[in-house]
Amino acid sequence: MTSICLLIIAFISGWLQKLCSNCMVMTLNIWSLGITTPELAHGHAPFSKHPPIKVLLMTLQNAPTGLDYERDKRFLKSFKEMVATCLVNDPKKRPASEKLLKQHFFKHAHSYDYLVHTILDGLAPLGERLLKTKEADLLVQNKALYKDNEQLS
Repeated sequence: MTSICLLIIAFISGWLQKLCSNCMVMTLNIWSLGITTPELAHGHAPFSKHPPIKVLLMTLQNAPTGLDYERDKRFLKSFKEMVATCLVNDPKKRPASEKLLKQHFFKHAHSYDYLVHTILDGLAPLGERLLKTKEADLLVQNKALYKDNEQLS
């Protein structure tokens, strides 16, 4: 799992501690954590290779996309268990944030400060990183246009 993913999960664990006490909001947030965490771990959303309408149908028809114990062997067992716990279909059976934070995955996670200092120190500001990404995209587009113009000549 990437360091950025760990930072985001550490942030989420801090956020979980501050959740409001409204039961439905809390269970929806726990569900959201279970859905979002595999996306962060894999680096893409489930079904991202399919057209949007097919993704919608697959999302409605299939079980929630979590982590597969066989396919996702690179992830810790405690991480997979945490995701599975969040994705329990019955909201009444999902753990409260206090109980979720007592799971092995969160109890043994590095502190938020540790992750911020080890991951973000020396990282260029977001604006600069976005600008570099846009410049790289423009370069690729220009190369493609140049190649098309050469073929037309």
